[in-house]
Amino acid sequence: MRVVITGFGRAGRQHAAAIERAPGVTVHSVLESDEGVATAPFTRAPSWDDVLDDPTVDAVALCVPPGGRARWAAAAAAAGKDVLLEKPPCMSVAELDRLPGRTGVMLQHRFRLPREIVDRPFKSAAGTLLVSRPRDALTHYTGWRGDSAEALGGITAHLGVHYLDLACQVLGAPESVEVHDYRECAPGIDVNVSGLVRFAGGSTLVFTVAADVPARAEHLVVAGDGRSLSITDGAVAFRDGDEVTERPAEPAGVLRAKVYAEFARGPDLCSLERARAVTAVLDGVRAR
Repeated sequence: MRVVITGFGRAGRQHAAAIERAPGVTVHSVLESDEGVATAPFTRAPSWDDVLDDPTVDAVALCVPPGGRARWAAAAAAAGKDVLLEKPPCMSVAELDRLPGRTGVMLQHRFRLPREIVDRPFKSAAGTLLVSRPRDALTHYTGWRGDSAEALGGITAHLGVHYLDLACQVLGAPESVEVHDYRECAPGIDVNVSGLVRFAGGSTLVFTVAADVPARAEHLVVAGDGRSLSITDGAVAFRDGDEVTERPAEPAGVLRAKVYAEFARGPDLCSLERARAVTAVLDGVRAR
């Protein structure tokens, strides 16, 4: 699979590094509108139209701000290209419904989960989630990151989304989202959100996602139906009755390469449809 990376900021460079580790996947070229951003060692694509018209391009990785991704994805799919979206994948569930079916998403932490949990989600479980990823609002939330129409949101949409997505993978479809505390640094750009998610299967998740707490932590705990799951800073512990499975934290770059390896075969765990639940949670945060 030959991939054009569209947008070569931090996320685009992470995609390039992941592709280099994924068997059968190569970087075809990089499309970057800012001439001041170097794309070496990769070829610079002349234009978006050239990418769409090039029969040697198999897929595009959209590492552009969320506010414009749906248009890019639709055009790429119409041109016969597969599409991989950076997170958060789309601006709403309504937008997700308009995106191409054979679309993948870079929510790589899903690949931490034991397959038996993916195949048999929890029912009537209780969960707690803390994500603390400190960011200086004055320096980080600038440019498109400070515009909710382009960024979708702040810390919840861009960093909390990973562990919220993990929770949704193991708890199922959300039924309601209650936001109990919300702090922002600009309109629609949150830096601290706490709330409760109720799931259709009877489970609940109490969550806090923060950018204004000066310590990093990521901790998801779920317990129910004789099983429990704990993911702490990427390390996994899963208990099913008396059987315990533990996995050390794999580096994010390794997980991103797993996304690309699967994407080349056809999206399954990395599929956009599996992001429907977390997108509904983000919708609930925005509608607070």
